[in-house]
Amino acid sequence: MFPGYERRTATVWRIPATLCIGACRVAMTHVDDEPGWSRRAGVCEARLMTDVNVTPTRLVLIRHGESASNAGGWLSGQDTCGGLTELGVAQAQALQNRLLSDPDLRPDRVVVSTMRRAVHTAEIAADPTGVEVEQFADLMERTSGEAEGLTIEEYTERYGKPPWTDWTNPLSPGGESGAEFSARVYAALDRVAAEGTGRTTWVVCHGGVIMATAIGRWPGSELTGLTDLSTIPLASPMNSSISEWTVQPDGGWRMIRYNDHTHLVGVSNGDAPAPI
Repeated sequence: MFPGYERRTATVWRIPATLCIGACRVAMTHVDDEPGWSRRAGVCEARLMTDVNVTPTRLVLIRHGESASNAGGWLSGQDTCGGLTELGVAQAQALQNRLLSDPDLRPDRVVVSTMRRAVHTAEIAADPTGVEVEQFADLMERTSGEAEGLTIEEYTERYGKPPWTDWTNPLSPGGESGAEFSARVYAALDRVAAEGTGRTTWVVCHGGVIMATAIGRWPGSELTGLTDLSTIPLASPMNSSISEWTVQPDGGWRMIRYNDHTHLVGVSNGDAPAPI
């Protein structure tokens, strides 16, 4: 809240006359002729020029809890996903409590990657809401190709570099390039946003999906080619963390939060060496 300002309704702010400048002063001098403005006892009320009937479209992106591949340090895919560890289940339960404590985050819809670790996280988090969990393959993590199932050490020895240090080229033959992965993620989330206009949708997914979204929705990213996540100073979101965007009526995206993991205090730090 701004000092000296008082919220009166969803669209009206009560502002001390001494703080009024610019258009506000003009409005005060024409208070009887200017719709949307009024003055009472040295105070002007400025009605924000917004449509009171517009409900924001909210996408709450949630990273899965700790997975077997996180703990074991290997590259997993759709067929080799080992699901959640015991710690991952505890993180998902902490996430559930966090989300339930905030009525403003109650979902109208819950969509999830088809990978077991994401599905299990979504089922735990959404269970008390009664909202059906819908699976979408296009929300899964970046595909590894023939390297799927290798440990980090095995991958490094075979390909001469650690995995996830190159987000431009595929991890291995048959895997997705950074551009292919980003295009898939953007298209999937655009679809989710369009289908959930004016509603809140939980999207339970993966670290790479959340990072690609944070980079790709940055204004001008389509002009500067921001697709190589390894060159961007952006931390991988922690397991079970919350990142949130609103989608404006004009299609613009606004980041509300990123990597919010305060619910993990006393559970774990939720950290993982890479978005796997």
